[in-house]
Amino acid sequence: MNVPALEATGLGAAYRKKPVLDGIDLAVHRGELTVLIGPNGSGKTTLLKTLGGLLPQSSGEIRLDGRKLNEYSRRERAARLAYLFQESGVPWSFTVEEYIAQGRFFRQGWFGGENAADKQAVRHAIEAAGLDGFVRRPVNEHSGGEYQRVLIARAVAQEAPCLLLDEPAANLDLGYRYRIMELLVSLAKEQGRAVLASLHELGLARLYADKIIVLCKGRIAARGSPEQTLTDGVLKTVFELPEAVRVEFLTRG
Repeated sequence: MNVPALEATGLGAAYRKKPVLDGIDLAVHRGELTVLIGPNGSGKTTLLKTLGGLLPQSSGEIRLDGRKLNEYSRRERAARLAYLFQESGVPWSFTVEEYIAQGRFFRQGWFGGENAADKQAVRHAIEAAGLDGFVRRPVNEHSGGEYQRVLIARAVAQEAPCLLLDEPAANLDLGYRYRIMELLVSLAKEQGRAVLASLHELGLARLYADKIIVLCKGRIAARGSPEQTLTDGVLKTVFELPEAVRVEFLTRG
């Protein structure tokens, strides 16, 4: 039996006592890039934070590798689950290399120190995110796009088998958007990780996703392959796109 890396059943969540998610059922498997899409306010970030254990669930169940999420200690969870969420900035002048290395902290403890495996993981993450020329520069001196790549590299360096990423292509120029998406595909296909990422751009979702989950008003409106989910009906009812835009998107190939 192929146990999902991450699974939710009947999941509900609220923000400031206002219901945001209702009856969410999903499964994220190793070796697949699953993309979460939906209009602004549909609950994408809330869903990712709830799946990552950063927000409490109001109903339902979350399982990580077949075990209830709340049964893991924080250190155990960090070994299995990495997440990237939008951050406004870093208040301290860590270098890029130091900040990415923090993704390895759970493996070291307070006094463990950095070993050869940690250094190799950090080096790989730096190269994968295209940050070779920035390792000594303070993180808080970077542009929004560069900082986004640092956050992605920190999540990659963690080497968790399951990744949750909130808008990983945000703030990146065209070249790096595609480079980051290729990296996520590689993490799933070549390293066997389970990757769940929210995206704003439907074109990127169609091009790279194995599976797509469409979220609308806190519920799943569609799920399946890009061909099954990015249909005229979904584009019209969920995203409220005009006919001319829908035709252009669907005929672009």
